Amino acid sequence: MSMAVRHIPWISPDEYLDQEEQSSTRHMYCAGAVTAMAGGSLAHGMLAMNLGAELRAALRGRGCRVVGSDVLFRTGSGEMFTYPDVMVLCGPVETVEGRPHVMTNPVFVAEVLSQSTEGMDRGAKSREYRASGSLRQYALVSQEQPWVEIHTRDEAGFWRISETRGWEADCEFTAIDCRVPMAALYEGVLEK
Repeated sequence: MSMAVRHIPWISPDEYLDQEEQSSTRHMYCAGAVTAMAGGSLAHGMLAMNLGAELRAALRGRGCRVVGSDVLFRTGSGEMFTYPDVMVLCGPVETVEGRPHVMTNPVFVAEVLSQSTEGMDRGAKSREYRASGSLRQYALVSQEQPWVEIHTRDEAGFWRISETRGWEADCEFTAIDCRVPMAALYEGVLEK
């Protein structure tokens, strides 16, 4: 039995960005390969919106911007372009030259996990996020239960992982000095 192999042509980051500006759908770029991004579930959308709203309220007046999944992030190696579910930019925003819609210096990103994306979120995307010099913290948010995995770069540059579980807990996003109650994050998404 032979398996059919589909040839996926390699394209440059600039070719990808040119195509993405014209596209009606969103795509992720990773080391020359382009992948269409599937639409999310209601729970996915609500979790991203809840987190963004909580962070925006907590960061008001502190020189930070909270953006959703319509904004591209070029990771540290320059080999990945992706749309994080939530991204926080503090201070001056840095973009790719000639590409004002592609950010390069978020301090915090969050991804809502789903069955179709968890492998990428924990694998290639996680490695790329850790390679991004500006990024101090990223969070992986479960849709299945009140559980958030937080990856934090310490002062020595090492990444540490912590978990927040349960309705009564608060997520401590130390990199942006924010606390988000799990009950607020999961409001309307999961039953207590």
